[in-house]
This record gives sequence, C-alpha cells and structure tokens, in this order.
Amino acid sequence: MENNIQVSILMPIYNVENYLGKTLDSIFSQTYPHLFYVFVNDCSSDNSLQVLRDTIASHQVDEARYIIVEHEQNEGIAVSRADCIANAKGDYVYFVDSDDWIEPDAVEQMVSATQGGAIDIVGCDFKKDFLSNEETFHREDYADNCRENMLKCLNYDIATVLWKLLIRRSLFGNFTITPHVDIVEDYIISVKLYYYANSFAALHKAFYHYVQYNQARVSFQTLRSISMHIKGVQEVEAFCREKGLFDEYVEHKLKLRKFNIKSNFLTRQLLDYDAFKNTFPEANSMWREMGYSSKEKLKFWLAEHGCYSLLKLLQR
Repeated sequence: MENNIQVSILMPIYNVENYLGKTLDSIFSQTYPHLFYVFVNDCSSDNSLQVLRDTIASHQVDEARYIIVEHEQNEGIAVSRADCIANAKGDYVYFVDSDDWIEPDAVEQMVSATQGGAIDIVGCDFKKDFLSNEETFHREDYADNCRENMLKCLNYDIATVLWKLLIRRSLFGNFTITPHVDIVEDYIISVKLYYYANSFAALHKAFYHYVQYNQARVSFQTLRSISMHIKGVQEVEAFCREKGLFDEYVEHKLKLRKFNIKSNFLTRQLLDYDAFKNTFPEANSMWREMGYSSKEKLKFWLAEHGCYSLLKLLQR
C-alpha cells in the first residue's frame, strides 16, 4: 500500500511574502510523489497570494494537485486549519507553516514510517533556524504510544505543534476544531488527535525547520495570547473530563500548565494582581514544583498568600 499512500500538505497563509517562497520551494521539491496541496489564504494584506501563484507556476504544479482557498475576511489560524482539513485528500495530512521549511525527503521518510499505512501518527524532531544561520536541534521526548503522548502534551512535555506530525486524515472526523481559539489551537488539536489515534511511531530526525526570524510571529505574551492560553487549557480540561480521563495525574499536569499561564500576570509587561488572584486559583501553589529563582519563589509565595502590598514593594 505504501506506494499508493496519498498525503495532503496543508498550509495556512497570512502575510508571509518574505518567507513563503522558500517554504513553497521545500514542499514542491519533495522526493515523495503522491502529494496534494491545500493552501488557505486568510486575507493576507501583503503579496503572499501572488508569491504563492508565481511559485506554483515556476514549479509547474498541475492544477489537479492543489487547491487555494481564499477567505473573504480574516478568520484566524484555527479556522484556517479547519478549512485545510476540509479540503484535504488522501490518507494522511502534514501541516507546514508558511514561514518554515522542510527537508526534501521529509514526507517520504515519514510515509515509510507508517509501515504501509498501519500507523496513525508519525512524529519527527525539528531544528530552530536563526537569522545568524545558527541551527539548534530539538529531540522530542516521544512515548511509544498515543495515550502517553497525549499526557505529555498537557503541560508541553513534548511540543504541541502540528507541523512535526504526519497524521491520518480520518482522525479529524472525530472532533471539530474550535473556531477563533487561536495561538493554542495546535495544543487542543494535539491532545484530541493522540486520544483518538491507536498507533504512533517516532523518527528522531529533524525534518522540520522552525524559523525564528519572522518578527511578525507572536514572540512574546500579550493579553490576547494569555486569554487564548486560558481558553485552551479550559477546553483540554473539559475534554479530559468528558472522556473520563480526569484523574489525579491529569489534574496535576493541568495545574502546572495553568500556573505557567497565570504567572504572566506577575510580570512587568502584564502586571495585574486581580487577574493573578482570579485566574486558576487552584494552581496557586504549583510554583513549588518549578525551578524558579529565590526571588521568583518569594514573589509567588507572597502572591499565593495575598500579600500584594509587600509584592508591590518587591517589584518596584
């Protein structure tokens, strides 16, 4: 069956004209032949759509092998991913972000790891690419089964990104991607995919290049991104409860994630004592299990005990 396995490469696109050409060159130069491409342009205001059309033409990609979906208004990454899935074909899907790139044999080797289509999800490692031409290798601590990988996702013990996974397309039929919950959409989706999948294989090779020099990417926490992270962990917790997975271990892992989120309200950029107090109070003591400095530990101890007047003096 391996020779007949079809893979759809899925790419949401939004304002990446300076990076898109290299990304497209990498997916159109794959050694694996049975590929279909889905592009969702989320109302880019730059020249991204023209770069896409020009690169398709330069690679002479047959019209039967791709589709371009154009949104009438900006919908966000979650809706774009859902539209990618809705237009995908074949057995597996592989997300590639529109400012990253992949090695020429990425799809071929990951398809081979499916053992002729028997494996539901195949994961790989990745590299981070920096403007200085430096690369850092990131080896993922995958488990050998889907349930353990789902648990590892809860507090980001493995990266909860879709672009390092070759995924059986039919798995997406088990759930709906929540619209307009962006930034953490891949966290929610990863947990659900691992829950519904039956088999997993890891390839410890860095096929994916995660570009770090696109300044348009969200590289810092904002109130909007914190709000999305809150919604993300709430949806994952609700899912775990619904599926009867919410035991002490899952609760503990989610509390760690919750504290990581709420701790942003004690940073200088987002300082808000009321928000810290009211956001996930059940996670207030989790700082004790994290490797914070003595000064940070004092800060969190004061916050846990409501000593905000002293905390203000500490943070002057």
